[in-house]
Amino acid sequence: MEREIVLEGCVNFRDLGGYAADGGLVRWRRLFRSDALHELTESDVRTVLDLGVTTVIDLRSGFERAHDGGPHPLAALELVHAPIINEDNGHVMADTSLSLARRYALIMESTGTALADAVTAIARAPGAAVFHCAAGKDRTGMVSAAVLGALGVADEDVVADYALTGRNMAGIQARLERHAAYDKTYAYVPRDARTAETATMAELIADLRARHGDMPSLLRTLGVPDTTLTQLRATLITP
Repeated sequence: MEREIVLEGCVNFRDLGGYAADGGLVRWRRLFRSDALHELTESDVRTVLDLGVTTVIDLRSGFERAHDGGPHPLAALELVHAPIINEDNGHVMADTSLSLARRYALIMESTGTALADAVTAIARAPGAAVFHCAAGKDRTGMVSAAVLGALGVADEDVVADYALTGRNMAGIQARLERHAAYDKTYAYVPRDARTAETATMAELIADLRARHGDMPSLLRTLGVPDTTLTQLRATLITP
């Protein structure tokens, strides 16, 4: 089955299905990750609905949602706002004295309820879910790492999935540079945050494992109960 879904209004929409997990495989056409969805065309919306999407998890900040595009074209679906980077941890991404992976780890540990809210929405989605930020790389990569890790997907598959965004970076950059929420600020994004290197995700996984043991333990620390982790596996894993 095709992993990458080609749409007119975004450049980084793909399926997280098919990876080997504890107890089976991650279900195809049940969980998607993407860059921002506000430019979806009518044809794109039909494609997304045909994929069975019922739940959209927007990881962007309130400022981004207010300034990056108009009304969400999937507003008729369940919309969950889960700002992974917020006023409490936003300074972390600019701290280039730390590796990009270390910044990711600190952000994941300081999201408030956002990461827990995203995971809970995915677990409870009545149909397929899609989560997105602006580029579909950093915040989306953090959620992907948490969810796939909680399902028992092998580290190398989580790393490879993160790196798939690399082939879309030129399109992502062009898109961000023409929007009001980013046209002046994108130039100040640290250079390492404009890449999707395998080493970054590998370091993130190792860092979090060293301090939390595994992804379920991190998610429990952030407020995700075992009942939700069980529901997540039931929703996303097929024998």
